[in-house]
Amino acid sequence: MTTGRASARLRAAAPHLLGLLLPLLVLGPALGRGVVLSYDLAWSPDPRWTPVALGLSTPAPRAVPSDAVGILLGHVVGAGPAQALLLWGVLVLAATGAVRLSRLLRADLPWWAACAVVVAAVWNPFVLERLVVGQWTALLGYAVVPHLLVLARRVRVGEARGSAGLMAAVACSGVGGANSLVLAVLAVGPVLLLPRPAWRPLAGVVAAALGVAGAWAVPALVASPPSSAVGAAAFAPRPDTPLGTVLSLVAGGGFWNPATHPAERGSVLLAGVALVVVVLSLGTAARALARLDGLRLLAPAALGLALAVLAVLDPAGLWTGIVTSVPGGGVLRDAQKLVAPLVVLAASGVGVLVAGLRRPGGAAARVGGGALATVVALVPVLTLPSLAWGVGGRLTAVEVPADLRAAATLLSAAPEGGVGLLPWSQYRRYAWNGNRVSLSLVPRMVDQRVLADDALPLRSGRVPGEDPAAARVGRALAAGVDPLVALRREGVRYVLVERRVAPPAPDVVPPAGSRVLADTADALVLDLTPGAAPVQRVTPVASVVGWALTALTLLAALGVLARTGIRAARRLPEEHRGSVTRW
Repeated sequence: MTTGRASARLRAAAPHLLGLLLPLLVLGPALGRGVVLSYDLAWSPDPRWTPVALGLSTPAPRAVPSDAVGILLGHVVGAGPAQALLLWGVLVLAATGAVRLSRLLRADLPWWAACAVVVAAVWNPFVLERLVVGQWTALLGYAVVPHLLVLARRVRVGEARGSAGLMAAVACSGVGGANSLVLAVLAVGPVLLLPRPAWRPLAGVVAAALGVAGAWAVPALVASPPSSAVGAAAFAPRPDTPLGTVLSLVAGGGFWNPATHPAERGSVLLAGVALVVVVLSLGTAARALARLDGLRLLAPAALGLALAVLAVLDPAGLWTGIVTSVPGGGVLRDAQKLVAPLVVLAASGVGVLVAGLRRPGGAAARVGGGALATVVALVPVLTLPSLAWGVGGRLTAVEVPADLRAAATLLSAAPEGGVGLLPWSQYRRYAWNGNRVSLSLVPRMVDQRVLADDALPLRSGRVPGEDPAAARVGRALAAGVDPLVALRREGVRYVLVERRVAPPAPDVVPPAGSRVLADTADALVLDLTPGAAPVQRVTPVASVVGWALTALTLLAALGVLARTGIRAARRLPEEHRGSVTRW
């Protein structure tokens, strides 16, 4: 009896354990000592409240409140562990959510089928491409989608208590900024709207979303920075398989940046096999939802795919018009992320699919069905092996050089004056980071206003940035003006020149009257006007109002979640405490 009970507990715990361990295999060297720097994942090794972290450095802040979350956690456990915990945590959250949704599709889902769901949720092209580009916030949005679908359905079937919890969950999803909040709203909105609107919970969700978006939405709406049609086209989905853009999207890929595309997705065989399993899983999920009278849960996946395809086709410039002309439309510019609900539904459907393959019957039928179910469950890994171990080492934690950190600390403690950053490009290939592409670390390390290039260089050209001062410097440099002269015209007092980087730093000769504050292997720091009076830092009213909205919304959401958790603990029967919990 004891052995049987222990075996049952082990089987029930298997999906939990796999959900905790599989992300470790995916991340691998990314969890080592130091921080991972990859494209948009520029993580300061020293948690510091910089203007970038607070959204004060650009008209349309995109790193809030997500950078603030990383800094808060970094002050508790350190910058590197904070980053590792967030990367691992979002993948665990995705696994738990997908299994939770799959148990809605089939209440008696076997433990081994739940393990297949974990694999599909963690091991797919969407996760790989977003990890490579460093967008943990988009992965956070992906991870919360299944949880929100389950909560939204509870509200629709009449669980009145679920409305407050749904609002709180949407608000907490917004800690990742626009990326995660867009996916949260995409998951919840259609479920509450169809077939007839549930106005009260819908209004609550809208209020929660608007409140948590305050830190980035209010400054952006007040500044109204121009949005470029070039950007809308540049960020449209791209095929990462020979099957074309639309089928690449259905299979969970299609990210706009080809540098993130895994090599094996170029194989017709591997891409085709992966697509077949995705389509079968989606069909299985749809049939299960039809039996539950829950077809409305298909709406987020269908809408997300439709919008992504619209971005590809852009008929009569419709999508470009939405992105560039509609207030707030810029958050949809990267349309590939909108397939997240589709990827989630496919992952959850895998469990029901493989469970159906192992049907009772003779020994031969059981063996054959079990073998087929095992193969289907492993298809995500077999068709995408490069995701393992930090995407084949592309995600590896590194130590930021001590002299660069010291230069950032020096400037952070210096009198306020603004810092010009060279080389004039927002992306770097640091020699000490294996020459991998990443954003410059300096704006996130220095507690000063940093004037840096915010245009996006692409093979097809440059997507204009939003900072008018940066644009003026860029035009001056293109006209042959000396970099120090161009930066000084914009009122900066200090200049930091990063070394051992590509593109290479320009040869900078300290001008007469300037002072060299640091001259090391990785950084040259100049004070162009020693002894000048400090410039007073001004915080825009829009930022203050926006942050107040975000903070109040998150505090209210955390209060609701805490109260819900306490009530749930009180209702939990004493005899069930300590038992293994099902996802």
